[in-house]
Amino acid sequence: MHSPAHETGTGAISRTARLLALLGFIPFAALSLWLFGIAQDHPWRPVTILLLKSYSVVILSFLGGIRWGLGMKTEPRDGRRDLVASCAPALAGWAGFFVPVPFAFALFAVAFAAQGAWDAFAVHHDVAPRWFGSTRILLTVLVVSAMILSFAATA
Repeated sequence: MHSPAHETGTGAISRTARLLALLGFIPFAALSLWLFGIAQDHPWRPVTILLLKSYSVVILSFLGGIRWGLGMKTEPRDGRRDLVASCAPALAGWAGFFVPVPFAFALFAVAFAAQGAWDAFAVHHDVAPRWFGSTRILLTVLVVSAMILSFAATA
């Protein structure tokens, strides 16, 4: 049985989570737009790429941690599978960190898209509240767009 806030997403937790998620998108937006706008030989370009790759690893690890937490709440059989799978975002992030650009940003785009899809399915499998799914879909579209822009900026 779900609480009203679980169903409608009108609770303070859902609003706070959405706000924090949108604030967490700001570094993606700022760094990818900056990367797209600066010259190939700009002295801060390598640092911008490093910051964007590093932030991508951190956020993918964070998203995996969310799924780890959700996995601990599920049935034992599914929970074990989810706990193991929750390590994949961090591993994909670290792989992307060591892949040269622009391919790193392509790998990040795929990793964020896959994580977003998995998170959306968590709502359909009644593992997470509805607001989580809608927030994750919004953020997935935004972050994948930033990764595509970063890919284009470094290709």
